[in-house]
Amino acid sequence: MDNRDIVGLSMALPPPPLPTKEPFRPSSTSPQETMPSTSTPPAPNRPLPPTPNSRKSTTHSRSGSVSSTFSSPSPPPAQPPPLKLQASLSTISETRPETASSLGKKSGHSRLHTQSSWTSLASTTRTIKYGQGKHSGVELSPQPSDDPEDPLNWHRWRKEISFYALLLMVALTGVMKTAFISVNAQAADGYRVSYTAAAALTGVPLILSAFTGLVSLIISKICGKRPLYLISLVLLFIGTVWNTSVRTSYSQCVAARVFQGLGWGVIDTLVQSSIYDIFFEHERNLRLSIYTIIVVTTTWGPPLLGGITSRGHTGFELQFTVLSCFFVLAVPAIALGVPETAYDRTDTLPRIDEGSESPYKESMCQGIRRDRILDAINDYIVKMKPYSYTSGSADSVTLLEAPRAFIAPTTAILFFTSLFPYSSLWALSSTLSLLFHSVYTTTTIGVLMTGPWLLATATATVLTLLPFFIPRLQSRFPVLSSLPTQFNNKVIAVAITAGSFLFFIGILTFGLHTNVGIDNGKILSMNLPAISFVLGLLAAGAYVFDAISRPLIRLSTASTSSPDNQTTATRHENDMAAGVACWRTLFAGILVIAVPSGISSSSSGAALSSGHGLRDMCIGFAVVQTVIAAIVAGVWWFYGEQVRRWDGVVIKLEDSGTSGKGSKGREGSFFDTD
Repeated sequence: MDNRDIVGLSMALPPPPLPTKEPFRPSSTSPQETMPSTSTPPAPNRPLPPTPNSRKSTTHSRSGSVSSTFSSPSPPPAQPPPLKLQASLSTISETRPETASSLGKKSGHSRLHTQSSWTSLASTTRTIKYGQGKHSGVELSPQPSDDPEDPLNWHRWRKEISFYALLLMVALTGVMKTAFISVNAQAADGYRVSYTAAAALTGVPLILSAFTGLVSLIISKICGKRPLYLISLVLLFIGTVWNTSVRTSYSQCVAARVFQGLGWGVIDTLVQSSIYDIFFEHERNLRLSIYTIIVVTTTWGPPLLGGITSRGHTGFELQFTVLSCFFVLAVPAIALGVPETAYDRTDTLPRIDEGSESPYKESMCQGIRRDRILDAINDYIVKMKPYSYTSGSADSVTLLEAPRAFIAPTTAILFFTSLFPYSSLWALSSTLSLLFHSVYTTTTIGVLMTGPWLLATATATVLTLLPFFIPRLQSRFPVLSSLPTQFNNKVIAVAITAGSFLFFIGILTFGLHTNVGIDNGKILSMNLPAISFVLGLLAAGAYVFDAISRPLIRLSTASTSSPDNQTTATRHENDMAAGVACWRTLFAGILVIAVPSGISSSSSGAALSSGHGLRDMCIGFAVVQTVIAAIVAGVWWFYGEQVRRWDGVVIKLEDSGTSGKGSKGREGSFFDTD
């Protein structure tokens, strides 16, 4: 039979039946016995091996149960590609010394919120970043972006240089403000003007700084803070150098002080905001305490030395000559040490899609090595541009945030409560030279500021650092465990009462005691230590109100802002705090000019009246402050929550996208959320 016969026979026969597929039955045999020797897919009851791109994720249900899910399986390739490692900022501690997400991952502190889809292999991962070291269990607030140029991601040395450079400007500004307190009478005699005109050398720049503070807040939302700091540095430098040679011209002295006042407003309103930009929430309190102490110390301490340095033939010009020398440090410190601190991270949360790399991977992985120090320095200097801020939104809502914060109910209440203590401290300090210049020298008049300097600094130090020591004191002394650790309506009412009581004693005693020592416009015997002490009580009462301002504003913004938008809440907090400072500075400047004219008897304003004008003014201020304190304490005690609700209405948070219908992902009014 040849091959053709065999082929024909096979075509005539029917095809063999297909083998039937038996149902799967579990067996105790090993896989080697059940699996064929040829390469076939694994049995259906066995899970597929994970592919290189699949990632196991853990999701938590509302009931607390944990379920594991996998991405859609796919057959493994013959040659799996190398796995791409994503260089998230949270896993690189060299580029972010403040965040310890890499440490958190090793110690179990890092949390991953992963959303997986059965129809797609891509998943979006958001890493919650935590602090380092002893703060490794603290969730960073606000959450930084992945951009190394985000001020929250700066190296520690860069943050500290910026902070202390700004403090240097704060100190210089404080010294300039009170430079004429102990020499007002000397300036009036030298320029042959009234004492009121001499007091205007302090009052006019204070008034101007209040207006420039509001303007700088608005402009900073468009062009950032660094250009304003540079402009302020130039204005302060011109005004200080100009004040070193104005002994014979009152108009030139006023012009120099105008330049200084324009620069003060930027420093007074934007430095605290820059501290919020640079540091996380758990790092701010100590820095804000240092900032407050520096402000108080450098404002009321320099008159002690100013009176001594002004005794020579150069007069008060020597003070500004000494101040001019400090600009040798201030100019490079601001120009090279304070980059742009404003940063819009509204839409830059640390979200990285799986399968993609962070756009900042290369810059984050490089770090700073020894062979790159010169390149790092060169890169740092190149980035120190005068203008580098790109605003995310400069619409009318954003530009009106500061003016609305200035008229918010909490801002108005804090201003009216501290109006007379703060303004009276400035006004009475500016009249010391008028009261005592006929008997005492400028050195003695400057020494009278010892009480305000010591008591104001002590009050600011204790009240700002007290939150750091209360937990330690309560752990050591259990009897103190009942002390409240947070501000509430009752604590606020008690603080207002205490501050008003100190102010009442200080100003009333000052007016009555000074009136006794004045007879027909002449100073008789005067107890100078007592005068200094009662002025110190007045200063202590004023800075009690200053210490409670920030917690009250923070309580208001926390109640009216969305918890999902920390940046907006911080911005409103800074605007309201700046509003309180600007209102107080404005009326302090007005009283500095008005009070001397009310207690002088001659048209030139160089002589005192019988003293009854000063006494009546002090009594009137004490009575008005008592009435205001009683009203405000009652309002906070009974209607504190309603006041905070009205803050949200006035600032119009629902229009700025923070809450209400304007927010993303949230509907309804912000009053409807807890």
